[in-house]
Parts: sequence; C-alpha cells; structure tokens
Amino acid sequence: MSTINTNGITVNYPTPGVNNNSQGFRDNFASIRTNLNTAGSEITDLQNKVVVKQALNNSTLNNDMANTLISNAATRGFRATTFNLGNAISGTMLIDVSLADVQYGTIAGNTTLQFGSWAPTGTQSNVQLQLAVSDVDAVITFPSELATTDDSGAATLENYANVGGVVTVTVPYGVTQLDYRISTLDCGNTLTIEPFNRPRIDTQIQQRLVPPTGFMGDVPGTVAVGPSFNQLTISLSNAADYLTTSGNTTQLYTDLSLTFSGVSCEGNITIGNTYYVRNVVSSTTFTISSSIGGANINLAGNASVTSAMYANPISYVYVCTDTYDATEYTRGVASTTDSGNIITLDSPDTTSLTLNAPIIFTANVGGLYANTVYYIKTLSSPNITVSQSRTDGIAGTVVDVITDANVTTATIYVGSDIWKRITPSSW
Repeated sequence: MSTINTNGITVNYPTPGVNNNSQGFRDNFASIRTNLNTAGSEITDLQNKVVVKQALNNSTLNNDMANTLISNAATRGFRATTFNLGNAISGTMLIDVSLADVQYGTIAGNTTLQFGSWAPTGTQSNVQLQLAVSDVDAVITFPSELATTDDSGAATLENYANVGGVVTVTVPYGVTQLDYRISTLDCGNTLTIEPFNRPRIDTQIQQRLVPPTGFMGDVPGTVAVGPSFNQLTISLSNAADYLTTSGNTTQLYTDLSLTFSGVSCEGNITIGNTYYVRNVVSSTTFTISSSIGGANINLAGNASVTSAMYANPISYVYVCTDTYDATEYTRGVASTTDSGNIITLDSPDTTSLTLNAPIIFTANVGGLYANTVYYIKTLSSPNITVSQSRTDGIAGTVVDVITDANVTTATIYVGSDIWKRITPSSW
C-alpha cells in the first residue's frame, strides 16, 4: 500500500481576506515535499520490480522474476528462448542453463558437457539440448551429477555406457541429431535425462540396413529388423518350372529365402519348408530352388491354384552382440560389364578388400541398387563380383549385372561380424 498521506495539507489555507500566518504555508509545503519524496520512492520501487512490456524511459528492461511464484494464471502463446552453442562443439562445453530454455549446436568431436546456473533447490529446472552431429565417431560425456540408475533415464539411452560412474553415449548408426531434456530438482546436484527425438533402448525396434559387420554406432544389445517384404499370392504354376503371382516380383532377388503357406498346388513344394529364389523371370513370375545356387524345383505345371497358396519372403530380426570395429574402404566404381558380371573398381581397386565383405553402392549402377547390402563374391583386381546373399559367412550366387559406364562409389566394410539374425516363424 502507498504511504502517501495528504492529511497534513490544509486545503483551505490561506484564508481569503485575512492576514494569514506564514507558518501555514511552511506546513503545507513541508507536507507536499514529504509526499513527493514518498511518491518518488514508491515509483522507483515499482520501476525496479514491476513486469513491463518494454523498457521504461532511461532504464534497461529486466523482467527477471527472481524465482517469484506466479499462480492461478491462464497463459497463451508462451515461447521458449534459444541459445546457439556453436557449430563445432568439442572438448568441454559449459552450458549456462540461465541463457535459454532450448540450446542447440553441432557436435564436431568428443565432447564433455557441464551445466551451470540451475534454479534453486525445490523447483524443477529444465534445459533442452538439440545437438546436430557432424562427427559420427564422437563420444558425448555427461557430468557425474547425471545419475546412472534406471530411474534417471540414463541407463535406457541409446548407445549408453557407464565409464567409471560417468554416463557416455556414442552416436547411433545413421543418426545426425540427438535431442535431450536435462532436469533437476536440487539445483543441479542430481540430474535426470530424457531423449525426445530417439527411442530408448528396448522400447522400439528400428528398421534399417544390417550388414554382418554393422555400422559405426552399433553396440551390443541393439535390435533391428531388415527390409520388409510383401506376401505374394501364387496364382499358377508352369511346367517351365516357374510360379506366377498376382503380386509383383520387384522385391525378389536371387537366393532370397522364402516359405510357402496355405495349400500347395505342387507336389514338389512342401508348405513350411524353406526355399530360395533361383531366378526372377518377369514382374510376375519366378523360379525357386531347395538350396542356395541349386537347380530349379521341378514343377508339374499348368496347375491353377484352387486353394490359397502364398509365398512368404523371410524377413529377419537382428541382434547386435559386439561393438563395431570394421574398417571402411571407399572405392570408385569405374564400370560394370555383363560378361562375367564384372564390377571394375578404380585405384586402389581391391587392395585391403576381402571376400564375403559387405559392400554398399552410393547410386544405382549396372542393375545394382543403391543403399542395398551386397557381398563380395570374387576378387581379381581391379574387378569384383557380388552376391546379394550370404550364408554362414559365404557370399551366395553372383548377381547379374548389365554393362554400364556410369560411375559411382561404393563402401566396403572389413571387420568382425557383430550382428546375428533370427528367423521369425509364421502361424
């Protein structure tokens, strides 16, 4: 409440037509002066404490609430503040939480994060980190205040490791952005963490490419599924040993394993047994064999399907059992040649490459598809052949290529086989 008090001012002084004592003037002036001083003090106090939309004249805007409680308020359109941590974060990075609610930057090397300027104990304080990644080999180390228990959330982070009681994470394969929310209830003495652009471990299985060697960022316990395949309805068998589907064979490739379900229209095809695609004849026809690289299964042919019969390409579930250690070799692809299904590499051609190693092409070339895992079948520098299958560590049937002078690049992975695959069963 204001302490301005005008009771001491005689509002009817001086009295007209009377010789008035000057003391009354002095008393009124004194009271006015006192109240003006009081008003000045109260206005200054308001200027120091009030929340305003913009700076008052001759002052600097400061709406710092100093942890003051605001209660029972309806709000609309509140926005989080942001702060740029830089585009080349590495080494030790101190994150001043008071600078912004959302802080962003790019991880360019091994980084140790530290935090400061948390809110007082007894209040929850949060900061959101949006970290782009330019170095996939980077290790991010969190402060020791980040608890390593399951309750803290840290132990369920992707690629989590506990190094002497300190939480670290590496960058998962294929990830270029890591976003976390760090929280504390005790002024930073204990921190919890929540990922919000990536799943926690054991909560979501990712669909992705899975070569046996894996990719940088793969760690034990990672689970994935490979490419998905559509079930194909078999409509006809032919004496030329091919099956006809009402679907599309685009997804099929030589050596792809599959099973059949429903009712077999052919005596030589047993429901539930594993077969392998031998040849993709057309967009609706294909042949099968009972072994990789084996002869076509002999079909009686000309048998129209009277009961439903389905071809089910096998999709695998993959489990990572070790840490990625492969060496990646990038090679230019100079050409492909249909005679011998040869792929010719640029210098240093086949140096350091090994048979059965996974190879992935950057762009489509010679009938080979980009971002698909193949395996080196033969090496005769500067030439190689590849297969799209591998069983028990050995590359399968050579993929047919077409002559193509277009150039691209390929990456070959030479290292330990850290992934194991499991075949789900149908029912």
